[in-house]
Amino acid sequence: MERIVRFLKHDDVDMYLTLALLIVIIYFMSGFATVILLTTIFAYLGIKLSRWLNLKTHLPYVLAVVVVYVVILGLLIGALSYAAPTLVSQLKVIPNMLAKAITHHPVLNRNIDKWVNQAIHSSELIQNGKSLLVTGIKEVGHVGTGLTHLLMAIFLSFIFAVSRGRMMVFGRQFMQSKFKKFFGNVYYLTHKFIMILGRIIETQLVICTINTILMTIGFMIIGMPSIMVLSIIVFILGLVPVAGVLISMVPLTLLAFASGGLIRVVWIVVLVILIHTFESYFLHPRLMANRTDLPVFVTFITLIIMESLLGAWGLIIGIPIVSFFLDVLGVQSSEPQRVSSK
Repeated sequence: MERIVRFLKHDDVDMYLTLALLIVIIYFMSGFATVILLTTIFAYLGIKLSRWLNLKTHLPYVLAVVVVYVVILGLLIGALSYAAPTLVSQLKVIPNMLAKAITHHPVLNRNIDKWVNQAIHSSELIQNGKSLLVTGIKEVGHVGTGLTHLLMAIFLSFIFAVSRGRMMVFGRQFMQSKFKKFFGNVYYLTHKFIMILGRIIETQLVICTINTILMTIGFMIIGMPSIMVLSIIVFILGLVPVAGVLISMVPLTLLAFASGGLIRVVWIVVLVILIHTFESYFLHPRLMANRTDLPVFVTFITLIIMESLLGAWGLIIGIPIVSFFLDVLGVQSSEPQRVSSK
């Protein structure tokens, strides 16, 4: 029994037990996962920008936080109010363009009636269509919930960023309590994960923004329609490491085929290859310096597994989670040092 007690008191074992307890707590709080993750990401980015503004302009930190949030929200609201009418008009054009392309394509036009008749008489397709409709209705209902979570996360991250100093003082009180070793492990693990998550999200946002700008310029040169819609698709899917490029190829090639035939599809493929090569051999190595990085094969396996476990969030935070566990296990290291509780 004494041996077991001594074993459990070992620093590494103590940390792994704390990690296991945190995983259990997170599992039972999975209903709040979206709000917690969004709040964490927004708070990390908001604090980093506010500290940068504080250093550059010597504004008081609290005022810098207010300025950062007001400017970002103002830009988002302005962009949405300006872009929304254009976005809606461009979205309306896409179905008509696809229908026109199908009608004027000799093979598709010749076989479309046969395919439609087969689809109408296919009970399996009808059943799948019903399931898809029900799923679609449910997803529309989730949009309102997602917007509520987004607004709540922005508000909570703002409050946390403003009261960061007070929160740090409050957190230190736990480090001086009777369970300071346990809370030291909690701080070490949460701080490590937040730093890894924040750095990877921050870098991915920069890469994604540069790629979107380059892709938009390429769309203009090629003469693609609905450029704003395509740019938004590229930006959103660009947040998914590696796999986002492949997923974005589906809508890009469809619209390219509908608007310019196979020649434009070839141009889109060439454009994507060029920009992805630029990202892989120039942007990624430079911007991912001092960041945790994984081989492409490991990235794909991580995305597949995490998507099945965590849904859409798994595509975004799957890489940080795996990087965090590799760090804790000593396979890869990160900058934060463990807090001593002695």
